[in-house]
Amino acid sequence: MNISRRVLSLPVNPQRVLIAKAEELSRQGVKVYNYTAGQPGLPPDREALEYFIEMVRKDPFKHFRYVSTQGLPELRAAISDDLKKYGGIDVQPKDILVTTGGADGLVLSIYTLLDEGDTLLLLDPSYSVYWDLAKLAGLKVETCRQILENGFNPDPECIKEKLGSKAKAILLASPDNPTSRILSSEVGKTIVDVAYEKKAWIIYDVAYKHLVYEEEHLWLEKLAPSMDNIVVVGSFSKDIAIPGGRLGYVYGSGNTISEMTKLKGVLGIVAPVPMQWMAYYYLSQGFKEKYLRDVIPVYKRRRDTAYEAFRRNLPHARIQKPVASMYLFPDMSYYMKKKGLSDVEFTMKLVEEKGVAMLPGSIFGEAGVNHLRITFVTMDEKNLVEGIERLAEFVGER
Repeated sequence: MNISRRVLSLPVNPQRVLIAKAEELSRQGVKVYNYTAGQPGLPPDREALEYFIEMVRKDPFKHFRYVSTQGLPELRAAISDDLKKYGGIDVQPKDILVTTGGADGLVLSIYTLLDEGDTLLLLDPSYSVYWDLAKLAGLKVETCRQILENGFNPDPECIKEKLGSKAKAILLASPDNPTSRILSSEVGKTIVDVAYEKKAWIIYDVAYKHLVYEEEHLWLEKLAPSMDNIVVVGSFSKDIAIPGGRLGYVYGSGNTISEMTKLKGVLGIVAPVPMQWMAYYYLSQGFKEKYLRDVIPVYKRRRDTAYEAFRRNLPHARIQKPVASMYLFPDMSYYMKKKGLSDVEFTMKLVEEKGVAMLPGSIFGEAGVNHLRITFVTMDEKNLVEGIERLAEFVGER
């Protein structure tokens, strides 16, 4: 039997290989320092879990039955209230679609807004899934580079040159994965102005909008004259810590959301209903605020610890202290050249020889080559430092 060219065109992501290797070493009894996971390092709020379990016990049928494809009305109303509370954004529940995680929201956005052969503008580096989705959808890709010297913000002139004239849409995240940067207001305004002038789409991924340590999240939609050209993709994976629950949401203009809902009905029928109720309880009972209040200081301490350990142990790495998100994204060119390894080879040998799993920057785009993506939220300070010290040993700094 032949496999479709569509699927065969997708490369095997080294991230999956590294995760499998780390798990294999753990089963062999090796202590593994795993910096690969893009997920919260602390579990969901215990009080929220207990409340959810009690509600399920009282009425299990309600929590597991089908609901409308667009999503639980109570949750969409709660999301609407949440957007007003945190961003001053007025989005009606009818303009919100509940999705099976943020990734589902990206798929629905791309397949609703773009046709095969259209061109998508990506910032380079970008979340590795963006590149795969573009390939899967048969899109051409234009890029604007994000480099450390610019705080990983793209050049506004590149946006002006490519969005609308070459690309039908731009897909970007803020706070970012893998660079952890927050989009500058100058770049954000340029994107909005160009998109609305040239009638291009903006797909705005805000999965990390609450994980901010300095500065503020840029609510790009507040810069726009309407929601006609923008779709915002959110996620409950980070802010209420249910990445395995697979729940997210999309909002935009009513017509756009109705077309996306039609596609959602074909591809997945409805997002996980138990998780929709759990998210509703989080938003309506004050659990989200409590969770963020508890975890943000912990993540900030871990960020500081990992950054200082990196600066102390790897003096030839070029690194920016992240103001948000979950990741360090150092340029390791000096060390990779010294060892004569590509970033993929470097990470494979690092996990095999030192039990330290980090992601190669090249999976996030050409501009990520010779970088590492290092998650700093998933380990305590002691283990964060130990793993970075092992990395230093691997490159001959200790």
